[in-house]
Order: sequence, then structure tokens, then C-alpha cells
Amino acid sequence: MKKRSYSVDLIRQMAECDANFIRLLKLLPELRRFGLTSSALAPVEMEEKLGEFVIADDLDGRGETVVEVRVIEAFRYTTTLEISQRPACGGWLTNPSMQVRIYHDANTAEVTSYQNHRNFKPRYTQPNPGMYQRDEKIQVNRFLGEWLTLCLQAGRSLKVPDILFS
Repeated sequence: MKKRSYSVDLIRQMAECDANFIRLLKLLPELRRFGLTSSALAPVEMEEKLGEFVIADDLDGRGETVVEVRVIEAFRYTTTLEISQRPACGGWLTNPSMQVRIYHDANTAEVTSYQNHRNFKPRYTQPNPGMYQRDEKIQVNRFLGEWLTLCLQAGRSLKVPDILFS
């Protein structure tokens, strides 16, 4: 029996990226100001930490698990974020880390780098040298959506005083 070749579902891909844009705005409403600037932001503001969200409490002595969002670059129509998790998971598990490009004019957000892998193709042949899945691009964008949903549902901002949670 011949396998059907994988075809990219562009509508599903764009819907996932659009949903990620909405999730990011819910988590970080101050992202809107980056789309309003007319030129590049000053280099001092480039490494600005936008938010930190605790998604798990300290259970094993390594500290709280925190998702951190930083602005890497910001222009009128695009902003690039770095989203990472700390502390180190340890052992065989690595912490997720990705770069996300936000397109303010299109109201969408796309993963451009995941664990230092860049420029994902919409489709990969099997097998391939990088051992990517056929639909790697949609999978990393779907993972971003799940990660942001976890922050929205279970996370708490470090900007909120701890007295509220005592």
C-alpha cells in the first residue's frame, strides 16, 4: 500500500500562529506598544524582560519553574521574542527555549527558532539528516501554543506580589 505524501495545511498553520499571537497578547498586553513604534527601538531596550511566569512551585529544591519572555529586537511591524524556561530540568530533559517573531501588521506569531534549530521548512522528506518530523514547523508552533496556554491557565506573573499567594 502506497503512503500518502504529507501536504501542508496552510489554513491550520496560520490559525495556530494567529492563536499564538492572541495568547501572547493576553499574557503580555504591553506587546502592543512595540507595534506602535515607527523605527527600531534603542539598543538598551532590546534585552528588555517583558514577563516572567511561575508555572510550577519548588517541589524538589531546584526552585520554581519560571517561563521568561525577553524582547530581542523590535521594529515597526515585527518584534522578536526569546521565550525560555528555568531552572534547568536536569539530566536527560532540556529546558525549552525558542525565538518567536511577532508580525504586528498581520496579527500573527511564528516560531523562528527552537532549541537553536532555525528556519523550519513547511515539509520534510523522510528520512532527513536533521531527523525532523514531516510537519516539524506546525509541531513547534503547536508546542508554543500549549506552552502559552499553560502560562495562561496555571502561571502567575512574578510582577504580582507574593503576599497575594500566602
